Amino acid sequence: MKTLQKGFSLVELLVVVAIIGVLAGVGIVGYQGYTDSAKERVAVANYNSVKRFIDTELVLLNNNIQTTSASIKSFSTNCAGTTAFYNNTAGDAANNLEAFLKGIQCYFETTSGYGSAFKNPYDSLAQVKYNIAAASVKKGTINITLIDQAAVDVSPNGRGGASPTAAQITLANSEAGGSFLVTYATEDATEGTSGEFLGKVFTLE
Repeated sequence: MKTLQKGFSLVELLVVVAIIGVLAGVGIVGYQGYTDSAKERVAVANYNSVKRFIDTELVLLNNNIQTTSASIKSFSTNCAGTTAFYNNTAGDAANNLEAFLKGIQCYFETTSGYGSAFKNPYDSLAQVKYNIAAASVKKGTINITLIDQAAVDVSPNGRGGASPTAAQITLANSEAGGSFLVTYATEDATEGTSGEFLGKVFTLE
Protein backbone atom coordinates (compact mmCIF):
# COMPACT_ATOMS: atom_id res chain seq x y z
CA MET A 1 0.00 0.00 0.00
CA LYS A 2 1.37 3.40 -1.00
CA THR A 3 2.03 5.98 1.69
CA LEU A 4 1.03 9.50 0.70
CA GLN A 5 3.72 12.11 1.31
CA LYS A 6 2.36 15.08 3.15
CA GLY A 7 3.58 18.51 2.01
CA PHE A 8 3.22 21.99 3.46
CA SER A 9 -0.21 23.52 3.51
CA LEU A 10 -0.95 26.82 1.80
CA VAL A 11 -1.32 28.54 5.17
CA GLU A 12 2.10 27.34 6.29
CA LEU A 13 3.70 28.59 3.09
CA LEU A 14 2.02 31.99 3.45
CA VAL A 15 3.25 32.28 7.04
CA VAL A 16 6.83 31.54 5.97
CA VAL A 17 6.62 34.06 3.12
CA ALA A 18 5.24 36.69 5.51
CA ILE A 19 8.08 36.09 8.00
CA ILE A 20 10.68 36.37 5.24
CA GLY A 21 9.04 39.60 4.08
CA VAL A 22 9.17 41.13 7.56
CA LEU A 23 12.82 40.14 8.04
CA ALA A 24 13.76 41.51 4.62
CA GLY A 25 11.95 44.79 5.36
CA VAL A 26 13.79 45.23 8.67
CA GLY A 27 17.11 44.35 7.02
CA ILE A 28 16.64 46.83 4.18
CA VAL A 29 15.78 49.66 6.59
CA GLY A 30 18.81 48.85 8.74
CA TYR A 31 21.10 48.63 5.73
CA GLN A 32 19.81 51.95 4.37
CA GLY A 33 20.52 53.64 7.70
CA TYR A 34 24.01 52.14 7.77
CA THR A 35 24.86 53.30 4.24
CA ASP A 36 23.52 56.82 4.91
CA SER A 37 25.61 57.05 8.06
CA ALA A 38 28.71 55.82 6.22
CA LYS A 39 28.21 58.36 3.43
CA GLU A 40 27.91 61.20 5.92
CA ARG A 41 31.05 60.13 7.80
CA VAL A 42 33.06 60.03 4.56
CA ALA A 43 31.69 63.35 3.30
CA VAL A 44 32.37 65.18 6.59
CA ALA A 45 35.84 63.61 6.88
CA ASN A 46 36.61 64.97 3.41
CA TYR A 47 35.34 68.40 4.48
CA ASN A 48 37.66 68.43 7.48
CA SER A 49 40.56 67.27 5.28
CA VAL A 50 39.96 70.11 2.82
CA LYS A 51 39.96 72.68 5.64
CA ARG A 52 43.17 71.30 7.11
CA PHE A 53 44.77 71.22 3.66
CA ILE A 54 43.92 74.89 3.04
CA ASP A 55 45.03 75.86 6.54
CA THR A 56 48.43 74.29 5.99
CA GLU A 57 48.94 75.95 2.61
CA LEU A 58 47.96 79.37 3.95
CA VAL A 59 50.28 79.10 6.95
CA LEU A 60 53.19 78.47 4.57
CA LEU A 61 52.22 81.18 2.06
CA ASN A 62 51.02 83.90 4.45
CA ASN A 63 54.10 83.64 6.67
CA ASN A 64 56.52 83.68 3.73
CA ILE A 65 57.80 80.22 4.64
CA GLN A 66 57.44 79.65 0.92
CA THR A 67 56.26 81.95 -1.87
CA THR A 68 55.27 79.15 -4.23
CA SER A 69 52.76 76.56 -3.09
CA ALA A 70 54.03 73.00 -3.00
CA SER A 71 50.54 71.58 -3.58
CA ILE A 72 48.17 74.08 -5.20
CA LYS A 73 48.51 74.98 -8.85
CA SER A 74 47.31 78.26 -10.35
CA PHE A 75 44.22 77.56 -12.46
CA SER A 76 44.63 78.04 -16.19
CA THR A 77 41.77 77.41 -18.67
CA ASN A 78 40.82 74.02 -17.20
CA CYS A 79 42.01 71.50 -14.61
CA ALA A 80 43.91 69.41 -17.14
CA GLY A 81 45.83 72.48 -18.32
CA THR A 82 46.64 73.68 -14.81
CA THR A 83 50.33 72.90 -14.42
CA ALA A 84 52.16 75.82 -12.76
CA PHE A 85 52.16 75.97 -8.97
CA TYR A 86 50.61 79.07 -7.39
CA ASN A 87 53.09 81.86 -6.73
CA ASN A 88 52.19 84.28 -3.95
CA THR A 89 54.59 86.99 -5.10
CA ALA A 90 52.97 90.43 -5.42
CA GLY A 91 52.56 91.69 -8.96
CA ASP A 92 52.09 88.30 -10.60
CA ALA A 93 48.78 88.89 -12.40
CA ALA A 94 48.34 85.23 -13.35
CA ASN A 95 48.31 84.23 -9.69
CA ASN A 96 45.20 85.92 -8.36
CA LEU A 97 42.76 84.78 -5.70
CA GLU A 98 40.39 83.17 -8.19
CA ALA A 99 43.25 81.18 -9.77
CA PHE A 100 44.20 79.99 -6.27
CA LEU A 101 40.67 78.89 -5.38
CA LYS A 102 40.03 77.18 -8.70
CA GLY A 103 43.39 75.49 -8.24
CA ILE A 104 42.13 74.03 -4.97
CA GLN A 105 39.05 72.71 -6.75
CA CYS A 106 41.27 71.11 -9.42
CA TYR A 107 43.42 69.50 -6.71
CA PHE A 108 40.38 67.51 -5.53
CA GLU A 109 38.81 67.00 -8.98
CA THR A 110 37.83 63.41 -9.78
CA THR A 111 38.38 63.34 -13.55
CA SER A 112 41.23 65.68 -14.45
CA GLY A 113 42.59 66.74 -11.09
CA TYR A 114 46.20 66.52 -9.96
CA GLY A 115 45.89 65.78 -6.24
CA SER A 116 43.48 63.81 -4.06
CA ALA A 117 40.23 62.94 -5.85
CA PHE A 118 37.28 63.55 -3.52
CA LYS A 119 34.05 62.07 -4.87
CA ASN A 120 30.78 63.18 -3.30
CA PRO A 121 29.36 60.04 -1.64
CA TYR A 122 25.83 61.27 -2.37
CA ASP A 123 26.01 61.77 -6.14
CA SER A 124 29.34 60.30 -7.37
CA LEU A 125 30.48 63.69 -8.77
CA ALA A 126 33.43 65.75 -7.53
CA GLN A 127 32.79 66.89 -3.97
CA VAL A 128 34.82 70.12 -3.96
CA LYS A 129 33.25 72.91 -6.02
CA TYR A 130 34.05 76.57 -6.64
CA ASN A 131 31.52 79.40 -6.32
CA ILE A 132 28.28 77.41 -6.39
CA ALA A 133 25.23 79.47 -5.37
CA ALA A 134 23.90 78.49 -1.96
CA ALA A 135 20.55 77.54 -3.46
CA SER A 136 22.23 75.21 -5.98
CA VAL A 137 24.54 73.13 -3.77
CA LYS A 138 23.91 69.39 -3.57
CA LYS A 139 24.08 67.40 -0.36
CA GLY A 140 27.70 66.67 0.59
CA THR A 141 29.18 69.44 -1.57
CA ILE A 142 32.21 71.29 -0.23
CA ASN A 143 31.80 74.78 -1.65
CA ILE A 144 34.62 77.34 -1.94
CA THR A 145 33.20 80.82 -2.44
CA LEU A 146 34.50 84.35 -2.63
CA ILE A 147 33.18 86.45 0.22
CA ASP A 148 31.52 89.41 -1.43
CA GLN A 149 28.48 91.54 -0.66
CA ALA A 150 26.16 89.16 -2.51
CA ALA A 151 27.21 86.30 -0.25
CA VAL A 152 26.63 88.37 2.87
CA ASP A 153 23.20 89.45 1.59
CA VAL A 154 22.14 85.78 1.53
CA SER A 155 22.87 85.48 5.24
CA PRO A 156 24.17 87.97 7.85
CA ASN A 157 26.64 85.25 8.87
CA GLY A 158 28.21 84.99 5.44
CA ARG A 159 26.42 81.74 4.46
CA GLY A 160 28.42 79.58 6.79
CA GLY A 161 28.00 81.02 10.25
CA ALA A 162 31.34 82.87 10.20
CA SER A 163 31.08 86.66 10.26
CA PRO A 164 33.35 88.28 7.63
CA THR A 165 34.84 91.71 8.25
CA ALA A 166 34.36 94.68 5.92
CA ALA A 167 37.90 94.17 4.62
CA GLN A 168 37.14 90.56 3.76
CA ILE A 169 34.16 91.59 1.66
CA THR A 170 36.11 93.90 -0.65
CA LEU A 171 37.39 91.23 -3.02
CA ALA A 172 38.07 91.24 -6.73
CA ASN A 173 39.20 88.33 -8.85
CA SER A 174 42.21 90.34 -9.98
CA GLU A 175 43.57 90.68 -6.46
CA ALA A 176 46.46 88.47 -5.38
CA GLY A 177 44.92 87.89 -1.95
CA GLY A 178 41.66 88.11 -0.08
CA SER A 179 39.24 86.08 1.97
CA PHE A 180 37.04 83.19 1.02
CA LEU A 181 34.56 80.86 2.63
CA VAL A 182 34.50 77.05 2.65
CA THR A 183 31.14 75.46 3.46
CA TYR A 184 29.56 72.00 3.62
CA ALA A 185 26.07 71.23 2.29
CA THR A 186 24.11 69.22 4.85
CA GLU A 187 21.19 68.90 2.41
CA ASP A 188 20.41 70.08 -1.11
CA ALA A 189 20.37 73.92 -1.11
CA THR A 190 21.37 73.99 2.58
CA GLU A 191 24.83 74.86 3.87
CA GLY A 192 25.80 73.89 7.41
CA THR A 193 25.80 76.62 10.05
CA SER A 194 26.78 74.89 13.28
CA GLY A 195 29.01 72.25 14.84
CA GLU A 196 31.19 70.19 12.51
CA PHE A 197 29.19 71.51 9.54
CA LEU A 198 30.07 75.16 10.20
CA GLY A 199 31.61 77.08 7.32
CA LYS A 200 35.09 78.55 7.77
CA VAL A 201 36.61 81.82 6.54
CA PHE A 202 40.18 81.76 5.20
CA THR A 203 42.42 84.62 4.10
CA LEU A 204 45.19 84.54 1.53
CA GLU A 205 47.44 87.50 2.26
